[in-house]
Amino acid sequence: MIDPLVTVIALGAAAIARVAAGEAASRSPVARALRRVYGLTVLLLALRLIGSVSNAVPFVVALMIVAAWLPLAGLRLAEELCRRHAQRWVKLLGLGGGVAFTLVALTLGVVWSEAAIVALAAYQSVMLALTILLLAHERAELKPAERRTLDTFVLALLLTIPLALSDFHALFPELPVRGGAIAVLVIVLGSSRLADGRGRPSGLIADLAVASGACGLIVLAAWLSSPAIDPAAAVRIAAAGWAVAALLLLVERRRSRDTRGSGLIAALARALMTRRDMILSAHPLLESGQVIDGDMLTAYPPDSIERLLRHPVIDADLDDEAGDAGRDLLQATQATHLIRLSRTPPRWLAIAAGGLAGAELDDEIAVAARLIEAAA
Repeated sequence: MIDPLVTVIALGAAAIARVAAGEAASRSPVARALRRVYGLTVLLLALRLIGSVSNAVPFVVALMIVAAWLPLAGLRLAEELCRRHAQRWVKLLGLGGGVAFTLVALTLGVVWSEAAIVALAAYQSVMLALTILLLAHERAELKPAERRTLDTFVLALLLTIPLALSDFHALFPELPVRGGAIAVLVIVLGSSRLADGRGRPSGLIADLAVASGACGLIVLAAWLSSPAIDPAAAVRIAAAGWAVAALLLLVERRRSRDTRGSGLIAALARALMTRRDMILSAHPLLESGQVIDGDMLTAYPPDSIERLLRHPVIDADLDDEAGDAGRDLLQATQATHLIRLSRTPPRWLAIAAGGLAGAELDDEIAVAARLIEAAA
């Protein structure tokens, strides 16, 4: 009974996370990729729940097909996070594996051999390892805020490897609890702070510690009420307690974001508006920005600089005659926006807002630009 309960909790958490990612999908490619991952995860967990009460062939086939395509969706998310394409052979492996195991599911149906299940587990493990290697290899090229986001995902993925493998009965037939649903909760916890730009490994570790402490208290209470409790039952209680605690963390974080606000505007509203240093440190997006001035501008004609100074905010959509210089500066600093700090001397703040930003990001950055330039 514990495995279905944990699966229901993970399904609810993934659904909540998908809604949050969907709110940012119109503006952020990372959010769009994450929404796809969450969508497949929700479908996978729903099919697992159905499979626990029915072994009908269509459900088993659908379950295996979804499991076959999740690795490629995860690779696409990694590409968006590091803003780099994976090597061609890695993409072909992900695509080929999805196609191959889809064909196996459609031909074998409900009668999956042990060899086919082990092969699927091996394929998922290899793709996960390649995804982690891609993220680790490209992290040095990113801005600090983007690097913290990426590191959080890497940590979450590393933690999910043993949990996900425990889902394969052929590999571990005697486990009291399967860890696939718990792995989903770890991933969702790892991404729950990213919508406000504050994703970092220490935040994920803190969340895991809080959930683990809560499940420890639940197990202690169960042992005090029944000292003869066996180890397998204690593990099941711990898994259920941890899942409930993780879900409560996610619900509370979602409620807090809805009522208090956690985006750039909310952070600026809580900052001291009369001091530029306080404004720039109010949010990780601004804090991790790179100042462009002096020698970095000598390669551009004065008239191009003058045209750029007419815009409080510069992004890749700048389409006037200053667009080439603006896009060149964006590319040189790996930024998505340039915020004008001052006209004399010409100074900009280059920021990388490629994470899970909301649809109103451009408006928020415009407001921030006005406040920053007006501050002392």
